[in-house]
Amino acid sequence: MSTAPTAQEQFDERASGALTAVYLTPDVVAQRDKVLALLAPREGERALDIGCGPGLTTESLAQGVGTRGRVRGVDIAPAMLSIARRRCASLPQVSFELADVARLPYADASFDVALASQVYEYVEDIDGALRELARVIRPGGRALLVDTDWESAVWASHDDVRMRRVIETWNEHIPHPQLPRTLKRRMTQAGFDDVRVEVVPLLNVAYDPNTYSVGMMQMLGNFAAGRNGLTAADISTWKDDARAIGAEGDYFFSLNRFVFIGVRR
Repeated sequence: MSTAPTAQEQFDERASGALTAVYLTPDVVAQRDKVLALLAPREGERALDIGCGPGLTTESLAQGVGTRGRVRGVDIAPAMLSIARRRCASLPQVSFELADVARLPYADASFDVALASQVYEYVEDIDGALRELARVIRPGGRALLVDTDWESAVWASHDDVRMRRVIETWNEHIPHPQLPRTLKRRMTQAGFDDVRVEVVPLLNVAYDPNTYSVGMMQMLGNFAAGRNGLTAADISTWKDDARAIGAEGDYFFSLNRFVFIGVRR
């Protein structure tokens, strides 16, 4: 298996813009709303958005804590931070930092709540990063982590072997593709109690460019082409097949997002 590229390598300006478009699809917007409802940020709280990406969650957190609260967003990708700063420019309670989750630039117990979506799967030293997360949250504060195991994906295809190869190759873009299987234990060891797990599924039953799955096909394809024997022609055929299945009325995609919510002890 090849070494996973770093987050900085993956999220350049072009990739950041493409991922932002995916994050704005209605199904991902609905997922984000469900996740924020589970965290339930309150007026006046101090919130941390880890791996804030294009600032969509940061913006929602700011609305939740109001002008009496504050939100800090951190990301390791400068291109993402540029998008986030533009998005949140009118929100005085929001600021951003270029930072690694393993070395957060904040004092102990700085935050009441923290949220990270699709972040820790990119981190080599997950346990160290989770201890760092616990350090910056006050006792009794809350952390919510969203992660995905792509082996939960159900994706209609006329060639199931090729479909499996695409997903298995996509798993190589991160060092910990099955993180949800151990994340509850890891959070508990890092200093969180009462860790509960929720499932927020993404479901697409039509081939529509304005959905998560069709939007992600470009990212998966770009990564998989040239790896594990998958050629650009293989990827093109896979995409054509998805469109054909959509025309037949049989398009189907489902993927589970796993939400972990813990209280800092």
